[in-house]
Amino acid sequence: MKPFFSAALAALLATAGTAQAQTNACVTRTEAEALVLFVAPDLIRQTGQRCAATLPATALLRQTSGALLSKYEAESERAWPEARKALLKIAGPDVSQMLDSAFAKPMIGALVAPLVTGDLKAKDCPTVERAVTLVQPLPARNTAALLVLFAQADAASPRPMMRLPVCPAGKE
Repeated sequence: MKPFFSAALAALLATAGTAQAQTNACVTRTEAEALVLFVAPDLIRQTGQRCAATLPATALLRQTSGALLSKYEAESERAWPEARKALLKIAGPDVSQMLDSAFAKPMIGALVAPLVTGDLKAKDCPTVERAVTLVQPLPARNTAALLVLFAQADAASPRPMMRLPVCPAGKE
């Protein structure tokens, strides 16, 4: 059963951009922040793995436990209801049953994180480590809000790099 859900979620995430483009759906800032919070622990772990050859073992991103991960893990579970709403808007109502499955929730972050970190170059790891070190003292929700703010700013650029369809201000 798990391989089915894994493949289905992978397909969902791969086609989410297409579905979003077809429906012009966007997520509210609150939903986008929740989605970031929900996938943050997996994203941190995946980034640490991708940067393992570049960063020293003492680097914050390489820690497999501790205050940083604990902070995001605590927020991740609380963020699920709003993150689920965001996923439904991006991928469409046809995925509702799949997102209600007990298998879906733990797999979403595990599938999204490699998609997000896939283009991360080894030369960028020190910059990412510095950014994480700078935002470490912030509450997890503030960091998620900053990332969504950057996504909104990026969406306004001629060639956006982020693919998070955050609604423009006033259209939330």
